[in-house]
Order: sequence, then structure tokens, then C-alpha cells
Amino acid sequence: MLTGFPRLRRVMATTALVAGLAAGCGPADRPAAAPENLLLITLDTLRADHLGCYGYGRDTSPALDRFATSSTLFVDVTCSMPTTLPSHATIFTGLSPAVHGLTRNGMVPERDLVTVFDRFADRGLRTAAIVSAGVVQDRFLTGFGFQDVIFDRPNPQVFQIAADVVSDNALRWLDRYGDQNFALWLHYFDTHEPYTPPPEHARIFTGEYDGPLPERLETDWLVSLNDPRVEAELTVADRRHVMDLYDAEIAFLDRQLGRVLQELEDRGLLETTMVVIVGDHGQAHGENGFWGHGERLLEPVIKVPMLIRLAGQTVGRSVVESVETLDLAPTIVEIFGLPEMELRPGRSLAKALNGGTIDGAERRIVVRRDYPTEPVRRGLVVHLGSAKGTYYREPDGQSFHVGRIDGAGGLDGENFYAPGSPGSQWFEFDVSRFLEYDVESESAVSGEDLEMLRALGYTQ
Repeated sequence: MLTGFPRLRRVMATTALVAGLAAGCGPADRPAAAPENLLLITLDTLRADHLGCYGYGRDTSPALDRFATSSTLFVDVTCSMPTTLPSHATIFTGLSPAVHGLTRNGMVPERDLVTVFDRFADRGLRTAAIVSAGVVQDRFLTGFGFQDVIFDRPNPQVFQIAADVVSDNALRWLDRYGDQNFALWLHYFDTHEPYTPPPEHARIFTGEYDGPLPERLETDWLVSLNDPRVEAELTVADRRHVMDLYDAEIAFLDRQLGRVLQELEDRGLLETTMVVIVGDHGQAHGENGFWGHGERLLEPVIKVPMLIRLAGQTVGRSVVESVETLDLAPTIVEIFGLPEMELRPGRSLAKALNGGTIDGAERRIVVRRDYPTEPVRRGLVVHLGSAKGTYYREPDGQSFHVGRIDGAGGLDGENFYAPGSPGSQWFEFDVSRFLEYDVESESAVSGEDLEMLRALGYTQ
């Protein structure tokens, strides 16, 4: 299991920097041009440490690794919530889930939320979303500023589609609208449960495994791994097989993503388009006894990849300061000169994209969790980089954990929490504020949407 995130940060930074230098990047490269278009690509359930450009030793991501040689790679990126719809709403609006109000999958926006796509539409750009999962279909994106929402499923009982379909739709959309100025969002869901990569990809990564597990791992079984009795039956080889299939899904996704990036290059659109590639949340594979995402706020669950390429950029850079997906909206607003979006807590990363430093690099990063049970189970992370506080409120009580980067097991390991102690009071203060302002959502989820959430593994 991969638990060495502090060491991994150093590996990732070195890898990205070397990749940029190997591509011939240097101070003499011309500055990036002002962009005319935006391509935002979100990679659902993709943990950063399984990509080559982030130091992974397997060949899962050749297309993304090539992209990294001429983009800015952010080494330490934290999502706002490890759940698809809330996390994406934060990326689009620059608001935390507590503010934009979408704290669970299956919620329909109850008010208009000003997004960067609204700003692009106001400017006259063609805006579109090409998505791959029911949790971000059109009714959950109401008022988000998209002129087109394309979810190309064969029938309403299909809740997710594969990367090749998304890329096919993207190429067709570019055929139709690529000569106009555009803001396009592509959403890929392949690394989410279930793990069902094409056989040719599965065989590459599963190797000589001859155990009882199949080459297709369905959602119900993957979710069941959080039952200690089921997990206890796994051998070391079985655990490796689960991760192998996850890696095979990444490789398939990467190949399909490479088709879109190649099309941009062939059309000359990389000279005029800002490309953002980011994960919405990660995925645990047995770390601290947890499999999946959403329920536990572990490092593999809340850390995501993020790469940004400015229009015409040729310099590969690496940024090691801690940032958030919350920072993307203000960054896009500044780069494109869009009207300001008031009262956004994130900070623009534009200076870092141009080789400068990030203003106010040291700050608290907050991640929350609402797990859709009755009553709703809540959680909070306050991240300081070298320390991390985690709070869970469950039906049978509450728990506190303070981890340190230099402690046994890292940020999710040894518990340094001591009630009222100087080393814990900073976290207790944040938890008290969280509980003071935490309000149960009144938004109900329809029976149809509950069926979808169960099929995708979000509810039991």
C-alpha cells in the first residue's frame, strides 16, 4: 500500500522538473500567450500518486506525462470534498461546499450559482459539458452556465459511460465548434468503481495473477471490502490485483485523453487554449483499512493531480506549495480577465503559472464530508501541510485525530490529539466553528436518484 506521501511529494517535484528540462524548457522560452479558449478536464476518482508525472513507477499515464512536460504541475493539491458533485461545484464556482450548498451527490442546485462558465457565456464563448456519470448529468448542473450538456448513454438505466465515448463526443464537438471561442468541460469517470478496464489493458497490468478474483471488479464487491470480514479474506496478491485493475483503468483513460490532447495540437488550438487537468478526489486502496472514497478523509482520498497549461506554454514547471481545487476558479478569472466573482475564499495561482510564487502559501485547507446515511454522518479535515486534524461525527459518537508529517504513519497515522492541549486547540477551534455553522440540508433525493447513487456505490 502506498502511504509515503511526504516522501512522494519530493519524488513528484523532482520528476516534474526533470521532465520539463528534458523537453528543452528553459528561461529563454517565450511567455505564454493570452488564452482565447478554456478546456477543463476533470478526472474522477484519480489519485495523484498513480501517475508517472507524480512519481509512479508504472507506465499508467504516458499521455499525461507528455502533457506535464509543457505545463505547470502542482505537487500538493487538496480537494474540497471527496464526492463528485460537491467537488465539481467548488471547481466551477470557487466556493466551498458549505457555501454553494451542494454537499451530497443527488442534490439539485436550489439557487443560481455564478460559475466561470457563466462568465465565459456572458463574454460570448460557446460553453459545453461532456460528462460520463449520472451524478453530473444536466439536471444537477442547472444554472451552471453550460449551453450544452452531453451525457451520451444508451438508456436512462445506464449511469456511467467510458472514456472512449467521452473523447468521441469531444472530437465531434470540436469538429462543430472548434473554430469558435469556447469553454469546454470534459468529465472522465473510468477510475471510479467498478474496475472494468478493457481486457487488453487489464492483461498488461494484472500480469501473472492466478487468484480467484476476476478481471472485472463490480461496485458492490469493491464497496464490500470495507467489511472487515471480507477484507480479511484478501491475500497480498488479491490486494495487488485490485490496484492493478485500477491502474489499467488509468491507462485506458490516459489513452483516450491523449486523443483529445492530440486533436488540440493538430488543430493548433494549444496555441490559444488554456488546458486544466484536475482530479475531483482520490481513492483509497486499503490504507488505514479503508477502500474507496467519500466516507474517510485519508490522504489518498483528498489528494488529487492538477496540471495547467497556459496557451502556447512550452516550459514545464513544478509548484510544491500546498494548493486547493478551490483555487481554480479565481485562477481562471484572472488569466482570462473575467469579471471578479465576489467573496471567493480561494486565491489565484496565476503568478505560479508564470513562474512566480503563490501569495499566502501557508494557510488552513479545509475538507468536509457528508456521508448520505440517516442521520447524515459528517466529517472535517483541517490541513496545515505538516499537521492534519480529522474530525468525524457518527451516530454513535465523535472522534478526533491530529496527525503530524513526522509521526509514525504520517498524517493519517499516529494520533497526537490530546483534548485541550496546545497541540490540539487549533483544531478544536475549527471543529467548534464547523459544528456551530453546520446545518442539515433540507434537499431530498428522489427515488430515481437513490437508485443511481446505489448503483455507483454511494449508498448501501
